[in-house]
Amino acid sequence: MATVYRVLLGAALAGLGVAAMVRMLDVQFREAALAGWAVELFGRPSRVLTTGPTFLFQKTPGDDSSWAGLVVTASCTAALFVGGTLILGGAFIALWRRTSATRLLAATVLTVLLLVVVNTGRMVMIAEAASRWGAEGFGLMHTVVGSILMLVTFCLCAVLFARVGLLRSRS
Repeated sequence: MATVYRVLLGAALAGLGVAAMVRMLDVQFREAALAGWAVELFGRPSRVLTTGPTFLFQKTPGDDSSWAGLVVTASCTAALFVGGTLILGGAFIALWRRTSATRLLAATVLTVLLLVVVNTGRMVMIAEAASRWGAEGFGLMHTVVGSILMLVTFCLCAVLFARVGLLRSRS
């Protein structure tokens, strides 16, 4: 019975991962909404468009002529990372018997949360850099810092997944 449970749970996670990739635009809309909400937490008024995965923010709070926006493109979304993590986590749950399904599920959830939180933080940092330093700040934060941040995060996620889900705890 445990094998059936693991296979069903693994298939469900993998299916969710495939859905995140196939329905990437839906994920991008949700990421734009999350980033807009996060920008507001730091004191910048924001709006989320319904016509595209875009959030707007005021560069100068209270100045209606200072609105700018960021589009969550296929290159900016965490959908592929999240989808891949869910597929990998599902495969490990279904096939890897050396670790409990609970630990593998926890590793998958933690990794997905880290990816989403860091990618959202990256978008907030891009909006803040664009507000403070204009196009130069946007370019530096988006291209250089944001890329390095996501690369480091991806590596940390691999270590986190292995440590929580695959490696035996020392007793």
